[in-house]
Amino acid sequence: MKHLGFTMAEMAARTTTDAERVGLGRAPRGTGQEPTPQWVSEIACLDPIAAYGMVLGIPRVPISFNAAGNFPTTLALGAIPIEAGLDTTIAQRTWIDNITYDIQLPNLFVGSVFKAQSDAFLRQSPGISIRLTVHSGPRYLVSPNFTPLDNFVSTFTERWPRGWPLFKQQNIEVEYQLTQLPIGSTSGPYIVTLTFNGWQFLDHTVDEISVDVAARKLRELGFWVPRAVECP
Repeated sequence: MKHLGFTMAEMAARTTTDAERVGLGRAPRGTGQEPTPQWVSEIACLDPIAAYGMVLGIPRVPISFNAAGNFPTTLALGAIPIEAGLDTTIAQRTWIDNITYDIQLPNLFVGSVFKAQSDAFLRQSPGISIRLTVHSGPRYLVSPNFTPLDNFVSTFTERWPRGWPLFKQQNIEVEYQLTQLPIGSTSGPYIVTLTFNGWQFLDHTVDEISVDVAARKLRELGFWVPRAVECP
């Protein structure tokens, strides 16, 4: 795949000019953010591939994934957790930097003026806990135990400001457990949707670059990158 008429190999050979532009305070092509050498180095400490792609000037595009769970018509505490996967496949390396959620109880206060107020209170205290697992290459638990939904979401951006990296073909499995019945209703459906917002490089061939190669290329271009870099 070619980006701006060049293959990734050809672009790598041309990055000296781009690095010089960064050093002079000018942004690489396609970023629109005017990154400084220090900013690039900070990102490289966490993920050299992300930093190298930015130096190359490869445009980044937003992407969102959803994992929706639907509790049945009759709501009951202690029921078997509901499993939900992503509504799409992760086709390339992705960085998630924001997670949000939506709660819907469509049969509560139907046609009433209290509907909006009820939905607002429900969102503040959804009474749902989640357990999140990443599958394939590698597999790991994000929340080993069930964690209140609002707690999990509210702290994510502060903890992963540069993005949580996911590899090509990985999948996220979310388990939803009802821990508190919605106020005013014991009947469903009770729908919860967890949305993962992130970004990808427009050029998919970034996936062909290894962490070691990206770190070495950044050092050759004059960026400070630690010799012992631990990145996903």
